[in-house]
Amino acid sequence: MNINPQLLFNSSITFSVAGFLLFFKGFFLLGITGLAIAITSGLFWFMSGLFDKFESTPPEIESEEDKDEEGKGILKPF
Repeated sequence: MNINPQLLFNSSITFSVAGFLLFFKGFFLLGITGLAIAITSGLFWFMSGLFDKFESTPPEIESEEDKDEEGKGILKPF
């Protein structure tokens, strides 16, 4: 399941603000539920970004065009 991390981050901020507002207005059950949803979506956001960093990627294969006459790789800016 591939969820957009931006959607998870924005929903966690939205639910946390709504949870705090509802909690301080006196709607304790709705406030605590909103904060629980915010914490859960924040954890999903954090974990989805964390595991993408540790995925292995195969090394790039150098082509003959990337080498100069001396056999050294050509430096490219990006």
